[in-house]
Amino acid sequence: MGEKQYLLDRTLEAWKGKRVALAVSNEHSFTGILEDFDEEVVLIRDVSDIAGNKAKALVVKIEDMNWIMLL
Repeated sequence: MGEKQYLLDRTLEAWKGKRVALAVSNEHSFTGILEDFDEEVVLIRDVSDIAGNKAKALVVKIEDMNWIMLL
């Protein structure tokens, strides 16, 4: 997992402060600004879901994410 985690860390670091979209548990999609992350979770702010619901922040376990993309 070392090299994969390293790639994830480098990518997320480059995406900090930028708008991303992510899917959680293959059921829910969200967009927002990538605020921060660690080896277990990502923190997204100014969040919207596919239905248009809005939230100030969202914390997601990395293991629960199916994908994340830079918008």
